[in-house]
Amino acid sequence: MNKFIKLFCALAITTSIILPASADFKEHFDLGQQYLANYQYSGAITEFKSALRINYLDNSARIGLINSYLARGTYYANTDKDYAKAADDYRAALFYLLYYPNANQVKNSSQAIVQVTSNLNKCLNEIGYNTSAQNRFNTAKQLRAEGNFAAAGYEFNQSLSDKDLIKESFEQTGDIMKLLGNDPKASEYYKKAVAVDPSDIDLRLSYAKMLDKLGSEDEAVEEYNYILSKTYDNKDILYSLERIYKRKLEDSPEDAAITANLGAIMQKEGNLDEALRYYSKAEYLDPSNVNTRVNVGTLYQQKGDYKTAITAYDSVLTIYPDNVLANLYKAQSLAAIGEDKKATDLYKKVLTLDPNNLVAQNEMINMVKGSMTIPQFVEYIKKNNPQNAADILYNYALDLHKQNKLNDSIAIYNEVIKLTPSNPEVYVNLAIAQGQNKNFDSAIATLNTANTKFPNNSQIKDTLKSIQAQSTDEKLAAAAEYYNNKDYQNAINEYLKIQPPTSDSMLGAASAYQNMNDIDNAIIYYKKALNLAPQNSDIAYYIGALYADKEDYNNAKTYTDKALTLNKDNKQAQELLESLNAQLASKDLEKAISLFENEQYGESLALLNKVLSTEPNDAYALYYRGMIYDTQKKYNEAISDYKKAMNISPDLTIVNYLIAVDYDTLGQYKNALPYYKTFTSKYTEQDEYLKYAQTRAGELENNGK
Repeated sequence: MNKFIKLFCALAITTSIILPASADFKEHFDLGQQYLANYQYSGAITEFKSALRINYLDNSARIGLINSYLARGTYYANTDKDYAKAADDYRAALFYLLYYPNANQVKNSSQAIVQVTSNLNKCLNEIGYNTSAQNRFNTAKQLRAEGNFAAAGYEFNQSLSDKDLIKESFEQTGDIMKLLGNDPKASEYYKKAVAVDPSDIDLRLSYAKMLDKLGSEDEAVEEYNYILSKTYDNKDILYSLERIYKRKLEDSPEDAAITANLGAIMQKEGNLDEALRYYSKAEYLDPSNVNTRVNVGTLYQQKGDYKTAITAYDSVLTIYPDNVLANLYKAQSLAAIGEDKKATDLYKKVLTLDPNNLVAQNEMINMVKGSMTIPQFVEYIKKNNPQNAADILYNYALDLHKQNKLNDSIAIYNEVIKLTPSNPEVYVNLAIAQGQNKNFDSAIATLNTANTKFPNNSQIKDTLKSIQAQSTDEKLAAAAEYYNNKDYQNAINEYLKIQPPTSDSMLGAASAYQNMNDIDNAIIYYKKALNLAPQNSDIAYYIGALYADKEDYNNAKTYTDKALTLNKDNKQAQELLESLNAQLASKDLEKAISLFENEQYGESLALLNKVLSTEPNDAYALYYRGMIYDTQKKYNEAISDYKKAMNISPDLTIVNYLIAVDYDTLGQYKNALPYYKTFTSKYTEQDEYLKYAQTRAGELENNGK
């Protein structure tokens, strides 16, 4: 890789040094120079930054800072091979080369900018840096958080290719310039950000304050007034405006407009007496200023002195009968003292002069609302405000909705839909009101209609899910009340009304059928519940238990096994399975014995093995399997099963005889003798088995075998 080139010497000779003006500045500047000369780059950077904050215009401090960043960046790259740190220093140097200074200074540094940019790009390549706009923006935010403001400022300006990042990048750069003491540049970047998003009030406030700080009072006033027009009275802004206008008034004490503006500011601050004093002076200076006279009227109106306010408005209307504001404010004052007819006439006049005057429209609407029924009001709005009828009615519906006047709001929402069927928000609010009114079916129908019209609207889909859930909860509550009162049939009816069905509704119906001893229907609905909640081990257990009650042990075992597959720790299912295994084993044993007696030894053996797989301690299953082994001449296997059976059930005395005979057959006479003796001592029947055992035992003893 090519070596990174130090540029600080080249830069130093291209600019003249301006002698610092203050001792503090000189101290930092001299230290910076000393540190740089001694290769103490971090110390130099700190000192030059301190000097530049004292005098942001000083070009010598700026160049010293750039040289220090370049020297340290080159050291990081060439010596430490720490390309990430080197990149940050090159970024900072480029910030002070490209963005911090004025245009002429940037132009004079063009050659250096090219070389430093090349060095930075080499570092970024070494670390595999992602140069997308979003990543550069993220890097800038991280650098700013770390306090590396200059490097952050450079990267914010590299993210401008993404239109979604332009405003914040400009704003962030403005913040950085302000932090570094470069107020003109901060103002420049705030202005760029405002141009991208003029509606951002906080951003415009930052811009206004910076203009104010820089002494650009007219521009600051313009920004402050815009912000006030979009927000409630902001005391800080009003104070700033008051300060600006008082200073202006000092320069032009006879300026009527400035005096009137000060009055308006005082009025907004609530200092009404002081405001009136300024208004009076403004009228004296310029009796023809209609706006001042109107403002005087609003001041008295604000005080609640409506008759004096009306007098002020009349003084304007005598000369200018079509003044919209004077007519509007007079109408408001007349309404305030109960002169509704006169107020209505004036509102109509205002709307004739200014058909789009929203204040007059709203005041008229508020006056007629209380005196009309909902249908009358709807017809009035349709007739008198045909162009804005939908908006007026929708706002009224929202207001009624907030007041929980659900029937009235529902009626007006429906009227709005007739006027503007293409507004999805109206359908959503109508459905919400219907749901709050417990009319869930209507709410769901409204949203289904809306979903057909606006299939991609997520708000409609989300509201539909919410309403369906509320409907389900309501029906579940009604069903539960019937259930708790043991009115199971009505409970079932309520559960089955829930559409689409849920696992809870199906469980409720199943449980109600079970309480009615209708086991077949109970099983049907438990199965439906399991289909809706296939991982629910308890439901599978319920089905198994009901099949067990019906003595359908095979189905009972199938569902009990399923319950344990879903949850091996299901205690109820474990107990049920144990019981079922015993029942099934008993039935299989009966069948196996029957097959044995019919000499169907193969089929019997298969069933006995099945029984013993689940009930390994069943003595009779072992006994009969032993006898089958005897028929197959598998004497050792038979002896083993006989012994197990006898250990489990010592009352099976005959087993001793069978073991003795098998040992005898195998020629194991010493093993046979004790079993013959045990048999003869315990067996009480006087039959051929006893006689044979006694005889054979004697023979074995006499022969000494």
